[in-house]
Amino acid sequence: MPDRRTFLAAVGALAASGCATRSLGTPESTAVPAPDWRVGNAWTYRRTDGYTKLDAGSPVTRQVTQAGAAAIRVPEKTLWGTYISDSVWANANDLLSGTLSEYGPIIGRFDPPLRLYDFPLFSGKRWEQRLYRIDQAGFRYFMTIAGRVEGWDTMEVAGRPVRVIAIRREMLLGLLPPSLGTNVGNAYRSDTEWYAPELASFVRLDQMERWQPNRGQFGTAPGNWFVWQMERVGT
Repeated sequence: MPDRRTFLAAVGALAASGCATRSLGTPESTAVPAPDWRVGNAWTYRRTDGYTKLDAGSPVTRQVTQAGAAAIRVPEKTLWGTYISDSVWANANDLLSGTLSEYGPIIGRFDPPLRLYDFPLFSGKRWEQRLYRIDQAGFRYFMTIAGRVEGWDTMEVAGRPVRVIAIRREMLLGLLPPSLGTNVGNAYRSDTEWYAPELASFVRLDQMERWQPNRGQFGTAPGNWFVWQMERVGT
């Protein structure tokens, strides 16, 4: 099991990144409650490759197909009907299972559930978690997440302005799957998200990944970089 120094080094990356990047938006005391997802809620996005600016499966739909006390299912599908992630949530904070990266892919269920959000959200809020991802073969991969909520801004969706609050996350996704080789190391993911309370989803998501080509050595290589931009509410 990774020791405390491993965990602190991983989540400490968020603090380091905060020194290197400017704060987003204007801080406010406004608190954002958890969304009340209902079956049929849907959002449509344009998804592009952050490096090439080329399309990456748009339009991508994110739709609530199940909402109950036991689980909330919110799959994300491309234009061709393929899953980006068949996400299952315990609630609006905690992801029970899903895909964290298409490289590998890094997919599975989480023990305990992965806290992607920590509602209510407000400027300056932070959270940290360590957990395990369990893949289909039953292998367990140590993970960490550190998140922080920043300021408010305005973005446009379908021709009208929408208020958004900025969220940053730094995640250690754990070792890459054995199918990619025995020498590859950990994968990492950095999210910058602008969440719209009135739309109950994010308006924009910059999802950047990196990975270690050689386990135990310093340095990472660029991975996927996807940019999601909401085009409309509904499919």
